[in-house]
Amino acid sequence: MNLHNISLTSEELECVRVCVSNAPIPYDIRKKKIPADILEKIGKPIEHREEGIPKVKYDLTPYGIFDDE
Repeated sequence: MNLHNISLTSEELECVRVCVSNAPIPYDIRKKKIPADILEKIGKPIEHREEGIPKVKYDLTPYGIFDDE
């Protein structure tokens, strides 16, 4: 087993965490646990919750669309 030491900034490491956590699962059944093993070593990404944008209200009744809120 080869071990590599790579220096990353906090932002770079967070980018790796996000990429690994969102990566597709490998097709090779023998390698399916690799992303989970990597995240176990480097930690899971930090969750950020944002409010988002407000819902825009449109009058679509001329088109037969009625909002039943």
